[in-house]
Amino acid sequence: MDLIAISDIYGDTRITKEFLLKLDNSKKNDRIIIVAGDIDIKMLSDDYYQNVNKILRLLSENCRLLIYLPGDSDAEDLNIHQENTINIDKNHLVIEKDDMKIGFFGLGGAPAHSVREKRFSAYLWDENIPTVRESLMTNLKINLEKLMISQPDYIILITHAPPYGTADYSTPITIKEEALLGEILEELGKGIEKIGRKRLSRNPRHLGSRVIKEFVKYYKPDIHIFAHIHKQGGKI
Repeated sequence: MDLIAISDIYGDTRITKEFLLKLDNSKKNDRIIIVAGDIDIKMLSDDYYQNVNKILRLLSENCRLLIYLPGDSDAEDLNIHQENTINIDKNHLVIEKDDMKIGFFGLGGAPAHSVREKRFSAYLWDENIPTVRESLMTNLKINLEKLMISQPDYIILITHAPPYGTADYSTPITIKEEALLGEILEELGKGIEKIGRKRLSRNPRHLGSRVIKEFVKYYKPDIHIFAHIHKQGGKI
C-alpha cells in the first residue's frame, strides 16, 4: 500500500498535475493520498469551492482513497461529495487491506497564534480559551476511542497544525508575503531566494498547537501527519 501525504496547495492546479505525473500509475489502486489542509484560500478566491473540487478530483482519480481535511485557509465546513473521498476533520475512518487495519482520525484548522493576518484565514481556533481547548481535546479523544473499537493495527493522526515544539519554529507568513515572494523568485530567478528567506525569517517562534502536543504525547498515535509550517521548513 502506498501512503502519500501532501498539503498547502493553495489552489495551484499546475503544481497538483506536476505532482501526479511523478506517481507510478501501476500503484493507483493501492494508493492512499492524504491532503493535510490549505487546499485553496477561501478568503481570496471567488471560485473557492470550484477550485477545491477540481484539485480533489484530480487527486482522487489517481488513488484508491483520498483523505483530506481543511487547513486554516480553507472553509471549516468544507465537505466535498466525490467518490472515494472523505473529510477526516473531526472524523475517523478504518480501512482494511491485506488483513491489515489502518485507522485514521483528524483535526483541521490551526491555532490563531500561528498566523499573522487572521482575515485571510477562515478556520482558526484559540486554544488559550479553556472551552475551546477542552472541545478540541474531547473531539480527538472521542474519535480515537471510536477507532479503537475496530482494533486497528496502526493508528494515523492527521492534523493541519503541528504539535507545539515539533517542526514548528518559524515566523508567521502572511498570504501576501507568500504571493509576493513567489512573484519575486519567478521574475528574478532563484538567486534572490536566499535573500528573501533571510529577510522574512526575523523573530521566529513556535507556531504549533499545545492541544495537539498534549494529545500526541499522551496517546502516542503510530504516525502523525501534519502541515501548515513551510516558510522556513518547519524548523525545530
